[in-house]
Amino acid sequence: MEKKQKSFFILIAILIGIGIGIFAWNILTPKLSGGVFYYLLDGSKAKLFLLNGGNPQEITSVDAQEVEFGKYKLPKHTFFSNDGKQMIYFKQVDEEIIDSNDEFIVARTIYDSILVNLKTGKEIKIDQLMDSTGIVFSPNDAEIAWIKQTRGATFTEIEDSNTKREIWISRADGQNAKLLASFDENVIFLEKWNDNYIYFQGMWDTNVRSIGRINVKTRKKEYIIPNNCEKLLEDCNNVQFSDSGEYFLYEKLSDITELYLGSFDREFTQVLTTDRISDRLWITDKEFFYTEQEQTRKEGVMETIHIVNLKSKTDDKIYTGSYVSQLTLDPDKKYLFFLEKAGDDFKLMRLNIKSKKTEEILFEDYNNILLIQ
Repeated sequence: MEKKQKSFFILIAILIGIGIGIFAWNILTPKLSGGVFYYLLDGSKAKLFLLNGGNPQEITSVDAQEVEFGKYKLPKHTFFSNDGKQMIYFKQVDEEIIDSNDEFIVARTIYDSILVNLKTGKEIKIDQLMDSTGIVFSPNDAEIAWIKQTRGATFTEIEDSNTKREIWISRADGQNAKLLASFDENVIFLEKWNDNYIYFQGMWDTNVRSIGRINVKTRKKEYIIPNNCEKLLEDCNNVQFSDSGEYFLYEKLSDITELYLGSFDREFTQVLTTDRISDRLWITDKEFFYTEQEQTRKEGVMETIHIVNLKSKTDDKIYTGSYVSQLTLDPDKKYLFFLEKAGDDFKLMRLNIKSKKTEEILFEDYNNILLIQ
């Protein structure tokens, strides 16, 4: 009986110890759900921060990209899981000279794809030839879809090699990779993965494009051509998918830019007409932000952030500032983050979408900070 009591108390002590450990882990490690991520350049490193309603938290740091000896820039090809606990970034490891003469050198950058656990900072090299044009996580973050890298560096080289662009699906670490589909387009950009569909854009050439989605179970591709666009979308561009992928904004090129709403239900509606749109960002399938640019005599270039509700058909101005850029929305859709010019530097701003109140977070050189949506 005494031995059973001792065993019972030992078991209780172990359980209490585990509970304390879990509590301490949650307290000491950053909360990764909610907020937005951004890079800050620090020498040869890119420090990753998480910013939500409070102060910025440094999460980890990765290697910055060396552009010339002793000079670095932030890694722009970074992709986050839906729960914000993992990211994949592309680390420059080499350059390959493709062509050169007395006036220029054409080089192909060679990357390694790196999976990062944002709780621990642990990095794993993904042993796959991934193209840096886009990676999307599955809705449950268990898998990723990616484009297989090709040797061609230009549209012409890809066409001459007769290489098919391929979408592959694997675990987040690159294991258990399987071919999903091949494409005739020279470049494929993966945009969203929602339910059973992966949404994408394709390019044969600079002004020859495609919009579509592929069912990951049936592998069936579905292309869509907006009813006011040419078959190869030569006169329509700047396509931007909503979070669900079901809807997309696109611009029709004419004497003045016309912004349209499209859907895979084949419904197309003109939203607004202006020649001064600079940035756009979806909030929900029924709402989005856009910035409208205006040249003023006194203050130079000023940009106004609008919020458009497609259901109520309203267009409201919520903020005006100088050279507003990098619109980024937090996952809870409470705050909008952006950069605004302030003298020789830029300030990182946080805007409460409900109250319309703004606050300055920090000042930084524009080339040293990158918000990641």
